[in-house]
Amino acid sequence: MLYFFYVLSRKSLFHLCLLIILCSCSCRDRQNSEIVDNYSDLFINNVAVPDTMDISSLVSDVKILRLTDPIQKPITRIDQLYALGNYYVVIDAVNTKRVNAYSADGKYLKTLMENGPTDKQSLNVTDCYVNEKDQIIIYDFAQMKLTTFDSNLIKKKYIQGAKLFHYNHIASIPGTENFVGYATYNLYNTQLQNNKKSPSNLDILSDELSLIEKHLTYPSKFEGITLITPAKSFFPYKDSLRFFRTYDPYIYNISKNEIQRRYKITYSKGNFPSDFLEAIVKPHLKIFKEIGRTSPSIQALYLYNKGYTSPKNWLEDDSLIYLSSINFLDNSTSLTNTLILKGAKKPVVLSAGIFLEKEKFKISFPQFTSYDKKTAEFLASCTGNQLKNYLFKDSPLISVNEIVDDSFYLIKVKFKHK
Repeated sequence: MLYFFYVLSRKSLFHLCLLIILCSCSCRDRQNSEIVDNYSDLFINNVAVPDTMDISSLVSDVKILRLTDPIQKPITRIDQLYALGNYYVVIDAVNTKRVNAYSADGKYLKTLMENGPTDKQSLNVTDCYVNEKDQIIIYDFAQMKLTTFDSNLIKKKYIQGAKLFHYNHIASIPGTENFVGYATYNLYNTQLQNNKKSPSNLDILSDELSLIEKHLTYPSKFEGITLITPAKSFFPYKDSLRFFRTYDPYIYNISKNEIQRRYKITYSKGNFPSDFLEAIVKPHLKIFKEIGRTSPSIQALYLYNKGYTSPKNWLEDDSLIYLSSINFLDNSTSLTNTLILKGAKKPVVLSAGIFLEKEKFKISFPQFTSYDKKTAEFLASCTGNQLKNYLFKDSPLISVNEIVDDSFYLIKVKFKHK
């Protein structure tokens, strides 16, 4: 190496040094890449939101589907739901830590993953998604491990990161072999990234789950705080992903080329300040770091966020956007449902506590949590007991006597596209 530098001319040496400097700058830029502003404003009037709203004129079809579980492999809740055309995939990420697959008519097919001691099981199943190839990816939080199943529900491979980064949610970036991970304000990733000055909420990861880029960085003093996290943060839309986080007004678009702020949601009241961490969390930093360790500390989530509203869920197709918002109250939260019709020059925004279809199907809708791109249906889930309350007495969808109380049901809604 010394000889190599010795024979270089001064001019060549200058060019080589310049190249090294440029590469170094490029690496730094990749670690702190900018997010592009290209957003449209969405205004939601939440001052006088009606308890219910009839949207019969927008609804084309409604179907009810029961999911049947075997006694030995049940789920006790639905945290995430995905549709693959021929299958439905459901994850119970809290109680059973189980991922089950069902046929198009709701019959149990198999358990794809659950916690357990064997190599075929997981240490801590917390997340699941379906990528653009209709592959099912299951995330093991404890092992930084992704297990891939093909569209026939056959296990194909797994990827395990060299470093045990911890993410709340992970997704594949369409058109690439890379991944994107969302982490809240945990203490683990910063230590592993060897950069305590800039922990991050959003990371771009390679096909081997190594760190490529960091986005949405924040001061290290906020590491370890606890905040409410949505059940899902990434939603596929065409050849990209939509991403959002609680307390942030922006809906981001992640593509193979860049990350953009695509929408900005503004409420007529209760918008979180842009310096949320400094304005709300910093004055009570110790308490936010204790949340979850003691029961009284959990009340801080409501006490210091009281009166504010934030996005909670996001689904989108070519014609409309479905958005749910979380409203912080004294000791709890409430939900506002919003439909945004995209066809007009100025989007039409409809908001209510609950949407109803009163004319033909006669049902009230719970929160939609998934979108089936093959059937263009918005999906919600509930138990049989809940379904009885959602149905009007004269609903033609299903007889109350046929409903099994402790089974799970899907409510599949197709909207009219204008």
